[in-house]
Amino acid sequence: MSLTNISIKHFRCFEDTNFTLSPGINFFYGDNGCGKTTILESIYLFSSGKSFKSSNLTSLIKHHKDSFYIKGFDGDRGFVVEVEKNITKPISVKLNSNKITTSKLARKFPCTLIHNETFAFANAAPDFRRKLLDRSIFIIDEIFSKAWFSYHRALKQRNFLLKNNRKSDIYAWNEKLSTEGDILTSYRKKFFKNCFSEFYLLLKELDLVNVFDFFETMSIEFFQGWASNLSLFEVLENNINKDLQRKITTEGPHRSDIKFLIKKQDAKQFMSRGEQKFFSILWSCAQNEALKKFYNVESTLIIDDIKSELDDRVFSLFIKLLENNKNQVIFSCIDDPFSSKITSNFNAFKKFHVEQLG
Repeated sequence: MSLTNISIKHFRCFEDTNFTLSPGINFFYGDNGCGKTTILESIYLFSSGKSFKSSNLTSLIKHHKDSFYIKGFDGDRGFVVEVEKNITKPISVKLNSNKITTSKLARKFPCTLIHNETFAFANAAPDFRRKLLDRSIFIIDEIFSKAWFSYHRALKQRNFLLKNNRKSDIYAWNEKLSTEGDILTSYRKKFFKNCFSEFYLLLKELDLVNVFDFFETMSIEFFQGWASNLSLFEVLENNINKDLQRKITTEGPHRSDIKFLIKKQDAKQFMSRGEQKFFSILWSCAQNEALKKFYNVESTLIIDDIKSELDDRVFSLFIKLLENNKNQVIFSCIDDPFSSKITSNFNAFKKFHVEQLG
């Protein structure tokens, strides 16, 4: 999948503009406030029907206008996507003139987003890393999606019973929770294993052993959310009294995490912010590579404000990473640090000066 043409109308600062994207690397640059992030935000809407900047889609409508309208075209597959939000109506998403749900949209136009929050991947809460993993698995299998929603409905019910001290009713929900939870965990483990292998292939290609002194002591582990020597059902049964005391389900897939460790401690204690940012990008690229290699899904990588906090050493690694990239990448930066570094190895590089677009 790659978007080839995009039209934006009455979206944030843009009145009416359109541009043609490269199937490879796309770079947007310009001063702060010119609309770089807005363009990336509009592209993200094609994958999720959501904004990564605001939960209120009405706020994205240009001042004094009644609605925004975004249209995207996938030239390879002949898909036309239209996203429209009116002040008084819910968001409308159409694929080739037919209304579709945002979940189906995500499967048609998958993307991986890296922005200010994802830059601190190793420093973020477990919930953030868990969601990043889950979003990719949602794309590749509807069984996971159904199990995810079923698990969280059952979790909500079990927590309700815990808060109301209804011990005798809890046992019936342990089996439902463990059945759906085992499905979630099975998918997560498999996808993590695939991402893990791609991550270390990227590390090898970039020869990071000679760049980061902590590389040889770094490890990445998947924590399923409870002790691996017990079944989920056993844990739920054993924890009833503890959970009643705390009024919440203390262990399970909703507590799973990806742990980045250096010398068996949190990696954030050893990494600079720039290094954390680079490894966040690297892990997201690994997820994209896993989607492509193991599931035949091509996901667009979106990176907002790429240069901030990357020193010259780490930025050079990002350039090398781009040279190895085969998927569509869309990223932004205030200035243009790339033109002097472009080589024939780059995959269809195209740059846009956003002030000129506006």
